[in-house]
Amino acid sequence: MHTAFVTGATGFIGRHLVDGLLDRGCEVRCLVRDPSRAEHLRRDGVQLVNGSLANVGAWQGELAGCDVVFNAGGLCMARSRDELFAINERAVGDLADACAALETPPPLVHVSSLAAAGPSPNGNTVRDERDGLAPVSAYGASKLAGDVTLRRRATQLPITAVQPGIVFGPHDTKMLPLYQMINTTRLHLPMGLRPVPLSLIHIDDLVSLLLSAADRGERMRPVNGCPHEPSGIYHACDDREHPTYEELGRRVARAIGRGVAVIRLPAALALPFVAAIEGCWNLLGQATLISRDKLREATARSWAASAAKARDQLGFAAAAPIDDRLRETGDWFRSNRLL
Repeated sequence: MHTAFVTGATGFIGRHLVDGLLDRGCEVRCLVRDPSRAEHLRRDGVQLVNGSLANVGAWQGELAGCDVVFNAGGLCMARSRDELFAINERAVGDLADACAALETPPPLVHVSSLAAAGPSPNGNTVRDERDGLAPVSAYGASKLAGDVTLRRRATQLPITAVQPGIVFGPHDTKMLPLYQMINTTRLHLPMGLRPVPLSLIHIDDLVSLLLSAADRGERMRPVNGCPHEPSGIYHACDDREHPTYEELGRRVARAIGRGVAVIRLPAALALPFVAAIEGCWNLLGQATLISRDKLREATARSWAASAAKARDQLGFAAAAPIDDRLRETGDWFRSNRLL
């Protein structure tokens, strides 16, 4: 792997993936929609490509000569379902078509989401890649649609999709509010009355898995009579344990040296507040993670997943325990004056 193309390079996953590629000695071409967010990419070995996933045709010539393409771009929140599908499905298909049009199509490694697969089919079991697919949110449905549109192109180029659970680590803006709330208020407010097991993965472990998937990962096969074809799909999580959201709050509190009171909010009570906050942000023309869509994910029965396939085929292993990683993340937030 000498030259890699990365979409979503200014995002949380993308910026760490670029670091991992540079550490390998790769030249990296980074798709950048907003140059003001790309200062960390202005360094040796990186070429900035102006453009967005919404208009692949404007920059697809920059894919020529790349040994691998990583799609770390996408939307995790939007004002409407159509906005999610426009990027997470249709733009993903456009990217695959642009790769397939090259004389030698490079492998495409797509960052999907465990939300595309959906919660564990049975709350008492751990999901693996062979289980049926049942996303519970519009976001999950859009990511699944992206995976499906890639599988339709599996005869045209090599494709692997990685489905991470909750990704956390330095620069993570989604886990940061949990740390900040516990740090400032000493409160943790899980939604719903039942415990929901989670699948977590530190960003460094995810990057390691993405690089392994590019090198030697299983590739997608076209659907051949099987509605849940698992080929070319890897779950990404530290499956040594699946803490509940309640337990995660307590462990974040320990990681930053704080006490915490855990107060469960019934979903019926949380729903009107979440809907009101979402409506206000939408009126301002902005998307928000505090949404009814995310509430549906938060109150699912279980997000426990297995990383056995990645472990068996790619030698994947989390490099450190979750508690150590939570503490490292808290230390980074604090050292950057975010706590």
